[in-house]
Amino acid sequence: MRSVFYSNKHSEIVKKGIEAITDVLNGDNISEKESLLLCLDKFLDPYFGYELPYQSEIIMLLQHFIVNDNPVEIKQDAIDLLTSYAWPPFSILEKNLDKIEVELLPMVNYAINMDIM
Repeated sequence: MRSVFYSNKHSEIVKKGIEAITDVLNGDNISEKESLLLCLDKFLDPYFGYELPYQSEIIMLLQHFIVNDNPVEIKQDAIDLLTSYAWPPFSILEKNLDKIEVELLPMVNYAINMDIM
């Protein structure tokens, strides 16, 4: 079992914009990636009332995160964000199914097909 936490530092990264978020998610620090994804859960959840002007860019970034070289358990977090706060089409996932780990394919296929279920 893993424990993931985020701090004000991560909230500030999200508030800085898509470039700051991209820097962390494309970086090498796995624990920072985990923390930022958890923090994004708060910012993407409509309950908390945040309206990020770059939310569509975050959705694209999450798709790239899933098809790129990242640990599977963190990719699962990114897929959870997509299925919770976004809606297909997820064109990056659709075009890169061959890059998705076998254990993630059911989750990714669910995400891609949410609009027809």
